[in-house]
Amino acid sequence: MALNSPGVQVTIIDQSQYLPAASSSVPLIVVATANNKADSTGTAIAAGTLAANANKLYQITSQRDLVNYFGSPFFYKTTDGTPIHGYELNEYGLLAAYSLLGVSNQCWILRADVDLGALVGKVSRPSGPPADGTYWLDTTNSTWGIFELNAELHKFEAVTPIVITDTANLTNIGTSDVPSYIPKQSIGNIGDYAVVPLKPAAGLLSASTYFYKDMSNIWQEVGSSAWKNNYPVVSGSRAVNG
Repeated sequence: MALNSPGVQVTIIDQSQYLPAASSSVPLIVVATANNKADSTGTAIAAGTLAANANKLYQITSQRDLVNYFGSPFFYKTTDGTPIHGYELNEYGLLAAYSLLGVSNQCWILRADVDLGALVGKVSRPSGPPADGTYWLDTTNSTWGIFELNAELHKFEAVTPIVITDTANLTNIGTSDVPSYIPKQSIGNIGDYAVVPLKPAAGLLSASTYFYKDMSNIWQEVGSSAWKNNYPVVSGSRAVNG
């Protein structure tokens, strides 16, 4: 209302601001990290980064708690140390959780079953960790301990066998109940040796690993009677009349 005579007019404007009531909800953050990261001590694996613990829900109550379970947020750099901004493998989700816990005391973390470390470009062919009990055998450079006597030179000479690593190149000469596998007849020539370095499984192979292709173009197990019959005990150059 305007003054009708000289005087003082006072206007009161309330500009007070109030924080809203605290929310009762707790944030859920889904993150992706590399597998088997170190925890905050650097001496153990952060439990949340184990492959077995992927897709498990963790209640985190502090920044220290976060780095103990998931390690420190990792961001890639170039070879000269320049940060790679916007890189797909940077752990932005983990950084968001770390920042949140700077102003809050609780959040839920769910780690996706994705190993960011396995997605880094490499010169060699990428591969996952081998299963327990896995063995490697260099079939190209291995020597198999097969020797044949050279009658002219009077010495044993090493034989290079055919190495069969595919079950498709085997044939069953046994029965369905008691199978016994040998190399297929189409493989190799008369006088060749073959090695089958496959791990015996239920009904996969017989006890033999070494095979010899006899004069009838049939594979025989080395050490069997049929194999022995291909080698005379004594040989000579004179014919004997009966």
